[in-house]
Amino acid sequence: MRTIFLLASLAAGLSAHAQQTIFNVPSADITDPHTYYVEHESQFRSWQPGRYWAATDYFAAGIGHHTEIDVNLYNTSDPASGNISGALGFRSIIPLAAKSFKDQEFKWTLGGQALASLQGKGAGEWLYSHFSGRLPKIKTRLTAGISGGSAQLFGRNTVHAIAGIEHPLNNTVSLITDWYSGTHSMGYSTSGVNLNLPKKFGIYAGYSVPNNAKVGKQTITLEISKIF
Repeated sequence: MRTIFLLASLAAGLSAHAQQTIFNVPSADITDPHTYYVEHESQFRSWQPGRYWAATDYFAAGIGHHTEIDVNLYNTSDPASGNISGALGFRSIIPLAAKSFKDQEFKWTLGGQALASLQGKGAGEWLYSHFSGRLPKIKTRLTAGISGGSAQLFGRNTVHAIAGIEHPLNNTVSLITDWYSGTHSMGYSTSGVNLNLPKKFGIYAGYSVPNNAKVGKQTITLEISKIF
């Protein structure tokens, strides 16, 4: 944690840019038209018991009309998950606020992905929707909604709640947390920091806690992103 706050101090004052997820819950930000977003996420536990590493890779392209298309690779891991899947999908943002509430950024987010197992486990889907808005003055964004998907992503078929909090300390550093309810493979809460760096790089560093022992063990989450 000391390293995280040192990085935050060094980054203070740099310009901000949008993110595509909070940690794992889709964000209310969207990829701009004619812009591309790539991200690698690693979740790992370097200590026993239960040492492991898992990765997710994201690609998004902004196509305008508050919409992006997404291509993702899920469940690469060591030890092997046996459940590596590819995904093709979309995400759209619908602004809800009148001009008098512009600073609150009230939004409705809709998204979905078609999933295909790369290890012979068939096809599936993931659908999600949430509402979000910022608190006046302090600019904290609150997100809450619902998500449902199949075993190709979650390890089993599931419908669950999703939620997130994003609190900007300045234009570069935000404290963030998100949560998936349930006992599927993504049933974690993750809290940490987001740093927006020069040349449209982003770093996310957090600590993930499972909803219960059926989900897994506590892990470190690290992500790096780039906007082109």
